[in-house]
Amino acid sequence: MKNHTRPARRAIVGASILLSLALALPVLVAPSQAAPLIKPNRLSQHVEARSLLAAVQGGELLGTPPLPALVTGAGATLTSPDFWANWTHDVLQNNRVLLPLPTDVIKPDVVLPHVRVENGATNPLPTATPRTNFRRITYQWAGRTRSVGDFLRDTNTDAILVARNGSLVAQAFANGYSASQTHHAWSMTKSYVSTLIGIAQDEGRIASLDDPVQRYIPELANTAWKGTSIRNLLLMRSGMRWDEHTEKINQNDQFLQWIDMALDYYSNGSMGRTRNEYLRDMPRVGLQGKEFNYNSANTQVLGWVLESIYKRPLNKVLSMKLWKPLGMQAHADLMTDRKGDVLGSMSLQALPIDYVRFGEMMRNGGLAANGRQIVSSNWVHQATTGMLPAQDAGDLRPSAYGFQWWSGATPKGFQANGFQGQFTTVVPEQCVTAVRLAHTIQFSTSGEFGGQGDDEWKAVVRAVSRSIGGCA
Repeated sequence: MKNHTRPARRAIVGASILLSLALALPVLVAPSQAAPLIKPNRLSQHVEARSLLAAVQGGELLGTPPLPALVTGAGATLTSPDFWANWTHDVLQNNRVLLPLPTDVIKPDVVLPHVRVENGATNPLPTATPRTNFRRITYQWAGRTRSVGDFLRDTNTDAILVARNGSLVAQAFANGYSASQTHHAWSMTKSYVSTLIGIAQDEGRIASLDDPVQRYIPELANTAWKGTSIRNLLLMRSGMRWDEHTEKINQNDQFLQWIDMALDYYSNGSMGRTRNEYLRDMPRVGLQGKEFNYNSANTQVLGWVLESIYKRPLNKVLSMKLWKPLGMQAHADLMTDRKGDVLGSMSLQALPIDYVRFGEMMRNGGLAANGRQIVSSNWVHQATTGMLPAQDAGDLRPSAYGFQWWSGATPKGFQANGFQGQFTTVVPEQCVTAVRLAHTIQFSTSGEFGGQGDDEWKAVVRAVSRSIGGCA
């Protein structure tokens, strides 16, 4: 009987390289002269490839470095023999195929508008010298000794930042990214929305987390959302149908929603659906409070609750309640539909250091570096402890989920997770906040989604915390 394992692996490896090249081609090729950038407002004509390439070349696509920096940085990675040696090892030994892409190529924000989250006066984050060479810190992974530098090079990681006890102690960048380049948070955005819900409760604007959602959004009273509590939205246990993990794009609710929003945007409402129209049409498939189902629509409804409570768009709520009080270094961006309603589940784009500021605030029980209490310590405790069993797509081990926060790298730790391996990981035991930004997409050699680097990242965080952490 023939062994078909090797041919199958070769086919998957070859297909992954071809797919990566096809997706990356628009990023790696630039016109000789840049066409005018099409602004991120309503487009009267279709987006021409030449204009898109001009935006890439000039560094004006959100979350993407300017083309010269991207080509230099990603080129250094993708031409590294060590990168390909590790890539081959992962395929043959761990049955995982990393798509060797130069940057994040999944860009719904290219075809949908976005709005600013305004910042105010910057609250400086002190810097300190690490106790050891950050890139040389080692950890054990899959039977091998690896370094932080290896992880940065081999996993499509774009940035790693580490703060200890309120000071930035280490940062490293790759693939053309830098301290001044924004990066997509993807679903880390959910943890910001959760914190805004906590602030609203602290202010008495939400009476109880067990309130039904229609108390705050009357438009949902005659929909399948009726009776769903804010608590179960936070816990991802609403019972509403949603599947964003299937590899079948025509069945993936998140992709379908983006498509509907784009159709509505470009047809001026003649086709497709807005955010709220899509949410109102969703069906229920189970009782709330029973089963965990990672459902971005839950967070979008929470964002709608905030818009209703504060009577202003979500980007303005985020600016008023978090971005300005935390003293963020720069403005951020959020993606919207035609009517300006924000997709609060996955669209935040911000500077790396500002993700650190947010994580440090959570590590300090809701207290900002300037001494201002942003959200109550009681909310931080509720949101990040007593988590219920859950597992993110592609993770090797079961995890746990709280109020839009995942369990972290250590027993008392917690983290914000985002698609393609975005993590804000808090280690209270060592007074450490670590941020990883990336474009990691892995598949198993059998063709199933294989994760985003979460398990290895946690091993990195534990090693880094032991080496350069500490509350003293």
